[in-house]
Amino acid sequence: MRLGINEILVKANEIKDSDERIQFLRHNDSEPLRIILKYCYDPTIKWLLPQGPAPYKESDFVSAQGMLYGEARKLYLFIEGGNNNLTKVRREQLFINLLESVDKEDAKLLVSIKDKKLPYKLITSKFIAKVFPGLINE
Repeated sequence: MRLGINEILVKANEIKDSDERIQFLRHNDSEPLRIILKYCYDPTIKWLLPQGPAPYKESDFVSAQGMLYGEARKLYLFIEGGNNNLTKVRREQLFINLLESVDKEDAKLLVSIKDKKLPYKLITSKFIAKVFPGLINE
């Protein structure tokens, strides 16, 4: 069974050896993981959502685990240049719907990347630049 995006980052953060952490992330590499990391750390990406917590109800569905793999492709809707036809209210509604459709830990992860900071001390922008060179614009 494939680990969820949040699970990958939690496990990576628990690995103290930098080289082992790099190998672990590369082994669990996926386009959704890269999207999450890029949207969090790339300074050229500007989120069009309010800072801070979002008003959503956590999902209790067991089947929500892994949903972020399919939903990550929709994150472009919430950044500058992603979809200029969305109103502010509609964009925020779509984000809340997204948060309510994914695993509750993945939802917390999405809120943290929107605010441009991961809750993992060892998963920094400099570290991600080593893991996936060229992913983050400097």
